Amino acid sequence: MKIQVLISLACLGTVSAFAMLEPETPLPAVAGPAWFDGYYQNPRPQDFLMAVHSLSASGRLDDASQVSTAIGFFATVFESHPQKVETWLARTRGLPEAHRRILAAAAWKAGHTSGARLLREMSSNDDALNAEIVALTRQAPSAIADTPVLSASSLNLQWGAYLASGDARHIVAIVSALGSQQPGLGQSAVRTLARNAVSHPEVLAICRAEMERQPAAVREMFSTALAGGANRPGA
Repeated sequence: MKIQVLISLACLGTVSAFAMLEPETPLPAVAGPAWFDGYYQNPRPQDFLMAVHSLSASGRLDDASQVSTAIGFFATVFESHPQKVETWLARTRGLPEAHRRILAAAAWKAGHTSGARLLREMSSNDDALNAEIVALTRQAPSAIADTPVLSASSLNLQWGAYLASGDARHIVAIVSALGSQQPGLGQSAVRTLARNAVSHPEVLAICRAEMERQPAAVREMFSTALAGGANRPGA
């Protein structure tokens, strides 16, 4: 439920006072999507502002299917660099409102006080959602690694956290959804693992190790998920 409230807020089209601010001075170019997708292999927090502006301009943060992935990613980066969060949020105030909401949600998920404050402000035009956000932000957020995979959104949250950290626990969490009774969730996990094992050898290695610890029914689903990665040239 917590994840769904965050996603609802991040996908809203409301406008707050932040949207009226002038954009920041243009930053040097950094390829945001490549920075995002390869962060765990080459962490460069010093490029955060340049990369986020590039991601925003690329349209990637406008894709609703990417919102929970982005929240998981940025929350994990924020957890690693709490002393930079205030500056990062302040210097992204010229981004589109929807993109700032993603960062605010990630800051709250990372346990940063500014995230809760911004979430409440950004939901102020929707009384029902604001009430949910106020109730939500009164609670301490749970760590992403401890968030169960119960939906496509929470699955994508784990994938985003993995991209930011390379922590195998996030892939193991996705693996746990393979045997889910939630309609469509097991298939979503299969597709996520298969697609990402192709381009991330580390993911393929984690999945292969996990296969040894799974029941037969889940191992069969694993085989389907891993086929694309395992059969790629050089694997």
